[in-house]
Amino acid sequence: MFVIALTIPSVTGFAQSDVTAPVWAKPGHFWFRKAIDGGHLYFTVDTVHGVKEPLFDHQRLAIEISLRTGYEFTPLTLPFVAPDARFIVKYDGSNAYIQEGAMAVEFALDGTEWRCDLQTKWNWNKVPPTDYECLPKRPAPAEPLPTAAARLVSPNGRVAAFIREHNVWLERLDSEAPATAVTTDGTAAFGYDPGSIVWADDSQSVTVYRLHSDIWNSPSITANVTQLIGTRTIPVHE
Repeated sequence: MFVIALTIPSVTGFAQSDVTAPVWAKPGHFWFRKAIDGGHLYFTVDTVHGVKEPLFDHQRLAIEISLRTGYEFTPLTLPFVAPDARFIVKYDGSNAYIQEGAMAVEFALDGTEWRCDLQTKWNWNKVPPTDYECLPKRPAPAEPLPTAAARLVSPNGRVAAFIREHNVWLERLDSEAPATAVTTDGTAAFGYDPGSIVWADDSQSVTVYRLHSDIWNSPSITANVTQLIGTRTIPVHE
């Protein structure tokens, strides 16, 4: 049993269709998958600090999953791409060696749901050493993963926020008034992202991130993308 060691290549020459939509695994952080020659790479972006980097160590994760499942995976052919893989990124890990909110990924393989904790105690007995641990958990559910809502309703149930033509729109649910655009600076290249919409607890404002496509079209693996991210907190007047 062995895994071919691959060096993660530079990311160049991609079309928009080669990239998945951003998935916001927690406030201020999203991940996306990018197709490259020979497979896929996964990236994460910390929008608060403007940092883009690999979502995980592809090499270490490929080795761990291969050892646990008996299949051979490489850094570019991790078993997460097919819709029935049910790939999810979570920040809910906790054990004696890591703080609350450690990162994990979950996926389905051959009808079994797997979880890989990516910030456990380092195991120096493994070759190579790793702090990744993947274990089978339960039979994988048959139903598909829920999709993100296109419209996010305020906590008080009175207003829905959504993205149309790359801008933020609000629609009052307690009146017949039409929806209105509350931003005008969103463009195809630098638009507001629907998955980033967050309502204030008191329903008095909504915060949305604006993302430039150079975040995923850039040839870099790691980068400072502060200038490619914008954020707006929009007051909502009753």
